[in-house]
Amino acid sequence: MGELKVIGRSPTVIAGDVVEGELYITWSKGNAEEIAQAEKVFKDYTDRGWLAVGETGGRKKQIFRFDPELERITLTPVDIGG
Repeated sequence: MGELKVIGRSPTVIAGDVVEGELYITWSKGNAEEIAQAEKVFKDYTDRGWLAVGETGGRKKQIFRFDPELERITLTPVDIGG
């Protein structure tokens, strides 16, 4: 089973916005409908510049494509500062 965690719920966050809440989506490997839903959410957020980190076996790395074989994917807004 995989898990997609979105830290903050607005995919349209901009500098100065307050990002609150979390969203969790899970999928079972082999369940095409659940995987498609998680992939759509992943794409919606990453297309807006959110950072994606994939985790499997306790190892984390930045990812740029949805991979249903990962145990966990975390999406977080990039902090824009100056």
